[in-house]
Amino acid sequence: MEQKHMLSAVGGSEAQVAPRDRKVDRFCGLPDNVAHHILSFLNFRALTRLGGVSKRCRELYLSNPSFDIYDYGGNKQDQLGLLNCIDRFLVHRGNSKMRCVRITWGFCSGISDEIFRLITWIQIAVRCNVEELEFQVMNWHSPETIELPSCIVLCGSLRSLVLDFHAILKVPTFASFTSLQSLELKHLRVDERFCQWMSSSSCKCIKDLRLFEVNADNMTIESSSLESFSYVVHAFSDLCNLSISGEKLVHVHIEWGFYKPSSRSLNISAPNLKTLKWFGRVLNHQELGDLVCLEKAEILLEHKEKYKFDNVSEVLGSISRTKALILLEETVKALFSESSTPSPLNDVSFLSMHIGSLNDDIVPAMVSLLSGMANLNTLHISTYPSDLVDKPKACGFNKEYWKSQNLDFVYQLKEVIIELSHGRNAVELVLYILEHAQNLKKMVIFCLPHQFYLSKRVNNCKMVSAPTIIFQKKVPEVKCRLDMCRYLTALRNQRRFGR
Repeated sequence: MEQKHMLSAVGGSEAQVAPRDRKVDRFCGLPDNVAHHILSFLNFRALTRLGGVSKRCRELYLSNPSFDIYDYGGNKQDQLGLLNCIDRFLVHRGNSKMRCVRITWGFCSGISDEIFRLITWIQIAVRCNVEELEFQVMNWHSPETIELPSCIVLCGSLRSLVLDFHAILKVPTFASFTSLQSLELKHLRVDERFCQWMSSSSCKCIKDLRLFEVNADNMTIESSSLESFSYVVHAFSDLCNLSISGEKLVHVHIEWGFYKPSSRSLNISAPNLKTLKWFGRVLNHQELGDLVCLEKAEILLEHKEKYKFDNVSEVLGSISRTKALILLEETVKALFSESSTPSPLNDVSFLSMHIGSLNDDIVPAMVSLLSGMANLNTLHISTYPSDLVDKPKACGFNKEYWKSQNLDFVYQLKEVIIELSHGRNAVELVLYILEHAQNLKKMVIFCLPHQFYLSKRVNNCKMVSAPTIIFQKKVPEVKCRLDMCRYLTALRNQRRFGR
């Protein structure tokens, strides 16, 4: 009897262990929509390998509504095999719904045959009611001009379209987008016909237009539906005149690179604009209008010593209603150097300045700017000091100088973040703020390694309020300059607002 109980106990133990040893395919047990979301992160080659694992994986492989096809044209035989594999895949999946299709292709085999197949894939995607289509062609050699297939334009399900290839884009004469909301063009050249097409009823649904490294002689776009517009050209652009207008425009992002500012103009007519980001150089003529709804403006204008850096006051006058303002050092200096008095910025509650250091050249310009900001709550000053042996002088303006300017902004300040650089000007500004900012809640001070002794002086000053003061270590100067470069590069690489 005892032996029987022991056997029963052993059997029970084995019965419990066995299920844990059995491998469970949790992926195949997922709902289709969850599995498809996971598969959307795989490229086509990985997706094809997964399709051979099991019957369920093959079903998911063929029904997956999103797939990413790319080949950079390295090996002709491998590319031919991939072409045939994609053709078979499209035959087997039939007319199942396609949500997102991304094609990145580098020519390696016969170009005419590859172009035919690529166009065929696009036609199949349109037939399967694709919603997002991204088409990038690398090492494009021929033809120099490509016409946008009418099947894409007439696709009723298409919501987002990205085209990226080095060619001249020719738009269809009569066909018009019926539901496209987002259009992104890269590395293309367009003509006036494209602008007329964009301004006509052919593109009445487009809300987001992004142009990246797109060239033209002149560009004028008037749209009743456009809400967001981006024009980003890092290399020197041939564009002479850029004009964009729309009642619904709320976001404009411009990065316009060129060598000579002469004979170039920018016109923006967007009475409901909320965010403006402008990176580049001031033109000889710019008209931004009265942006009464503006909430945030990033005016990051660089300077070439060879050319004048004027007309900045005109820009500042247009954005005087903004709530948040971000400026580069060159822009601040230009405002001070111009003969006209800068427009008051009484609505600005947030100011961020990216400067080299608080040297004697920049302080008067900062005073001129801050004198028009009576309602400033938050002040950020970031620096990327030079490592030159002969550093600019930065010791001519103490806290008594700041006090003598009778600046109203200091009484409304609630938060300050400042990065110290060489010299005493930055420390004197810190002391001035602490002794006069009666509403200050928080101050963050970034010190270089040899400047931490200043913490004692700061803590012993006669503060008019009781703010939280935080000292943090500032990165070395070389890394600081690299970080600034990364910051500017990140600004250039942002092609979508809010992403």
